[in-house]
Amino acid sequence: MISRYFVYFIIYSFIGWIYETCYCTIHDKTWQNRGFLYGPCIPLYGVGATITQILFIEIPYAPLHNASYPIIFIVCAIGSFILEYGTSYVLEKRFNARWWDYSEFPLNINGRVCIMFTFCFGFAGILVSRFVAPPIMTAVMMIPQLVIELLSLIFMFLFGMDMALTVSAITSFAKDFERINERINAQMAERVENLEGFKDQISTEAIKEWFKNASWPERWQFKHIRKFTHPVASTKALLNKGSQYLRDRKNKSA
Repeated sequence: MISRYFVYFIIYSFIGWIYETCYCTIHDKTWQNRGFLYGPCIPLYGVGATITQILFIEIPYAPLHNASYPIIFIVCAIGSFILEYGTSYVLEKRFNARWWDYSEFPLNINGRVCIMFTFCFGFAGILVSRFVAPPIMTAVMMIPQLVIELLSLIFMFLFGMDMALTVSAITSFAKDFERINERINAQMAERVENLEGFKDQISTEAIKEWFKNASWPERWQFKHIRKFTHPVASTKALLNKGSQYLRDRKNKSA
């Protein structure tokens, strides 16, 4: 039973990744690999869709099993609000970074959730429970249990490896950038009387030096995270410097 639900979780996480990646790629007109992990998987969607499936399809409780669209909308909107806010809070406290920010949208709370997108997730709950989940459940139920267990073990292994690699890279990434920031601040304290713009110069040089010595997971993670928001203004400035450095390299090679 658990193995089957984990397969559902991976399927919905993959569908969520397809949706976000396509939307952001079209919006930004450049390839965007969305999500927290390296792989094509956004766990937030997997958790939300799996819970929606259990609540409104699998639980043998008539008021939920036969729930009307307004009820599904309200439950999913409230659930997504709690899930999205909680996930954003935990990620920020753990990694000192945010993977989304609704500060530019009206009716947002600390940039973590936004009423407009909460309503969108409410409608998505209706879509999942009534149109997406049933055919997926039918397809998965046709797979023998032994194959399901094998698939779940493979998915667990890949998901665990992806999670470990991502956490390791982000932790190293954050430490490196905080170290660069501390070095810049120390140099600025020693040269406070120097010409204006010196901080920009040394921060650019620090970024270049970091790129030369960074491992491929750290470089990939930088490309993956450089458009995300960061609560530390000085570190966000370094991220912008790194992004500009990448663009300059790309233009020179072209």
